[in-house]
Amino acid sequence: MKLLDTLTGGYASLIAYGLAALAVTAILAWTYHAGAAHTAAIWQLKYDQREVAITAATNAEISRQAQANAQAKAAEAKRLDELEAANKALEAHIKELSDEANADPDRDRVCLSDASGLRIDSVH
Repeated sequence: MKLLDTLTGGYASLIAYGLAALAVTAILAWTYHAGAAHTAAIWQLKYDQREVAITAATNAEISRQAQANAQAKAAEAKRLDELEAANKALEAHIKELSDEANADPDRDRVCLSDASGLRIDSVH
């Protein structure tokens, strides 16, 4: 140390303390960086898990909506078939009543006959 003291003009202990402080600072910086990298990795993992959960929830909702739409379309088709059958039955009934009205001997009367009133009431 005396040799270093003579070479540096008495600053050997200052240089030694500076090097020790530099070494401690470097170790602290490396530890801080390692901790920050670890924290970043943890947050990245949390983010990735959150993204997977969001994607799964989105896909489940899309699937649920597709199933609900398919069920609604099936119910709509069934209801349309029922309405079409009811409409055909009503048209057949109206045609039958129209044919009866055309065959009614009292069709040219000014007022309604009993048979005409019954035909009108049967439409309700």
